[in-house]
Amino acid sequence: MPNEDLIYRITRAVYDRVGSAMDEQTIEQLVTDIYREVQTDRATQSRSGTGSTQNITSHTREGSSDRMVISVFGLDHPGIVAGVAQILAEASCSIIDINQTVVQGKFAMVIIADTARAQETTAELKDRLRREGETLGVRIYAQREDLFNAMHRV
Repeated sequence: MPNEDLIYRITRAVYDRVGSAMDEQTIEQLVTDIYREVQTDRATQSRSGTGSTQNITSHTREGSSDRMVISVFGLDHPGIVAGVAQILAEASCSIIDINQTVVQGKFAMVIIADTARAQETTAELKDRLRREGETLGVRIYAQREDLFNAMHRV
């Protein structure tokens, strides 16, 4: 079974079981812990020659725990991109990719940020982004890329 399918199934099972009884950060940490165990097992299999090429290839498509997917939505006005970029710069994160659009006054943006040198935890960064969104009057959602990819597979 490809890693991405396993991660998706584990994440779905956790969400289905705990529902709203557990906060998103706890679920994310649980899935992260499971994901690391799977990666460690795959690395061991690869070194011992028991892993498959398909599993190694699918791992690279899953994304990185050192990158974050940030989505921003709201009514368009000046300063949205600058506000989000400022938070990332202050945290020592680099913007890898950015795409934004305005459709009939509605603003939408997606940023892929490298968090490998981040000065704070993922949870702290997500909280800062959420608070900045409130200040800017937009909604900001942030998630590690590997978890985002695993949770959005069909």
